[in-house]
Amino acid sequence: MGVEVWLTGYEPFGEHQTNISQQITEHLADFNDVISIGPPLGPMAVESREISVEIKSQILTVDKAGSESIASSITESDTVLPQAIIHLGFAENQDVISLEATAFNELDFRIADNKGRQVSSGVITDSSHNLLHTTAPINLLMAEFVDEELICKSEDPGRFICNETYFKTLQAVEQADVRERMNRAIPVLFVHLPSADKIPFETQISLVKRIIAITVQRPEMQVVGGMLRGENNRLLAARRSSDEYMGGYWEFPGGKVEKGESKEAAISREYHEEFGWTIKPIRVCEEYSHAWPEMVVHLTFFLCEADGELPPAVMTSHDENRWLSEDELMDVEWLPPDVEFVKRIQERGIANL
Repeated sequence: MGVEVWLTGYEPFGEHQTNISQQITEHLADFNDVISIGPPLGPMAVESREISVEIKSQILTVDKAGSESIASSITESDTVLPQAIIHLGFAENQDVISLEATAFNELDFRIADNKGRQVSSGVITDSSHNLLHTTAPINLLMAEFVDEELICKSEDPGRFICNETYFKTLQAVEQADVRERMNRAIPVLFVHLPSADKIPFETQISLVKRIIAITVQRPEMQVVGGMLRGENNRLLAARRSSDEYMGGYWEFPGGKVEKGESKEAAISREYHEEFGWTIKPIRVCEEYSHAWPEMVVHLTFFLCEADGELPPAVMTSHDENRWLSEDELMDVEWLPPDVEFVKRIQERGIANL
């Protein structure tokens, strides 16, 4: 059985006789197969390039009842929830597929919905939120589609039924605190589709399938760390600036491996960017992975040495650095995933790295 995904589209509305979101949703109804994503294009990529997916589809009415249908299902106690929810909608004046990053607690209908309701200015619910962000991995999606000209990220889903549906679904996920198999909030994404004369129907089906296959996964990232060994067998440690992710924790400096870059080149580049230093990686000391609900990080640590005399550091992402002896290694608060590794270094001895 594949990873279950709920996929919705809408019936025709306004002067339109058809709705491509309905057509694609119906085409993918009861889909249960493997979706191939293709080769990775950058340093951030999904865990698996192929994933088995089972799609449960539903066509929503273009009215208030349709906008709250999925939200109501989420709050029902006996509902078996999916691993992701993808709403498809038709954007009549659009040339590309838009991944909507935000839903707004606002209504402003240009035309009436299919029940004759037309709201010129109003809110969707009595919520403390003026907007809600997608729970889908939007940065991962954009990284996977970085070279795809037919897909873009959007911050404006309009203020019609699409936005109303999106906001209510996201609010229901937040209020019910529903989570998927990796303990993330269930990914919810709204995708606006252009007409088939802008992007052929079969092309849109292929892209929607890839969007689904990416949304149900976590990103994985290759990260390098450099243990710069100085005089008297001391290692450089640096503290992340307060405005950085997990600021205040100490680490062996490093960062992610960029597209087309070797790990050795990555650690040399990171040291130059973060300190203005030229260093040389000597050998790999340890490799391990750490999985968070949001992503999987594969870490490679290099023993490094300075390439010449080090000038005063010009730090860009750290606010303090220290040269630590073996006895001092545990005197700072390391990033939680690195603590056991640092203890192993202390046991082995810096001279034996």
